[in-house]
Amino acid sequence: MAFKSAIFILALAALSPLLYDSYMRLSIIINNAPDKLFKLNNLKSFEVKFEDSVRSCEDALLIESKGLAVLSCDPGRESYNTVMGIFLPGPVPSADIFGYFYNDASAPDSESLRRFEIQGYEPGADFHTLGMAYDEESSTLFVANHRKDGPTIEAFQLDLTAFTAKHFRTIRHPRLHAPNAIALLNGHELLVTNDHYFLNEKHRTLSTLETYLGLPLGTVVHVDISSLLEDPTGAVTANVLARVPFANGITLLNETTVAVASTTKPGIYFYTITKAESNSTVPPTLTYKSLVRLPYYVDNIHVSQDGALYVAGHPHPPSLNKFSASRHKCNSPDIATADPSVQEECKTLTAPSWITKWTEEKGAEHLYVGTDFPTSCTAAFDSERKVGVVAGLYGKGIMVWRE
Repeated sequence: MAFKSAIFILALAALSPLLYDSYMRLSIIINNAPDKLFKLNNLKSFEVKFEDSVRSCEDALLIESKGLAVLSCDPGRESYNTVMGIFLPGPVPSADIFGYFYNDASAPDSESLRRFEIQGYEPGADFHTLGMAYDEESSTLFVANHRKDGPTIEAFQLDLTAFTAKHFRTIRHPRLHAPNAIALLNGHELLVTNDHYFLNEKHRTLSTLETYLGLPLGTVVHVDISSLLEDPTGAVTANVLARVPFANGITLLNETTVAVASTTKPGIYFYTITKAESNSTVPPTLTYKSLVRLPYYVDNIHVSQDGALYVAGHPHPPSLNKFSASRHKCNSPDIATADPSVQEECKTLTAPSWITKWTEEKGAEHLYVGTDFPTSCTAAFDSERKVGVVAGLYGKGIMVWRE
């Protein structure tokens, strides 16, 4: 009897962290239900812009020297979303990359928003964007791409005067099986998150279990493309540095700290990064440092020049799932002649947003919780100009706030 009791206690101890995390995930879903979610607005002023021009923008990054926000926007996400498991029949439009000049609030929308002309991309290949990273020294934009023939990271040379994005490399590797977000160590070394091990398209049930059980099967991968940059047929080197439940956004908080968003922990993992000696082929290491929990399902993260971490995410996943599943109907050109029940659903359905600023000194400061702009997945802030940009996974336009 004593032996059985000891086994039970040991098993319970081993399961306790998993049970606690499951309790936290369930509590968020219950506490953030639409009829319970508290609304909060600590932004001085905000507006939703470009609702008729862009939608479903998964990421936004700021080129602060130019006062420019680069947006990855994919209306095809309404019918093809590898992460959330939406695979509808029929043609799927590809993504576009846009630039928004946010430095002049008085500029007309027709002048402040421009679409990059994509040049040299593989003819006939689809383009479905997730996270991005920009190397300003080489003017290179890296974009995670969930194309139907297999996930890649695409590299573009940006011309910010002519507004062209010239494609020059496609990055593939077996360890980049579900690339989501990208952070740059330099022009040839990337840190990339894979959000899942089990892909929704191939293993729907296992992928769902991985998500809602919070299994630590997502990865942070170090990618070295030195050889590929020298030769289009060159090899790509990739090594797994960490495993995280639903690894999502990633950024360098400073020279020694990497922050990784875990959507289903939910929270932010902080790691100490130790880089190898210069000219070494040994990858860096990530050493766990701490975890900051947040009361919503975290998506992307961005760090501002003053060192603050800006976090966006989803307070109520069931609302997000329902909202995302309806977008192909609600954004259809035929919505005006659709069944009245569908039109009513499209008018009333929403999925809330949550935006947080985190610093080591003050911890989490929640800036916005609400539905004025749905499905927030990215918040980026220019701390010099005091301008923030929010992208919505299935939102129309972007939200811009100014302080």
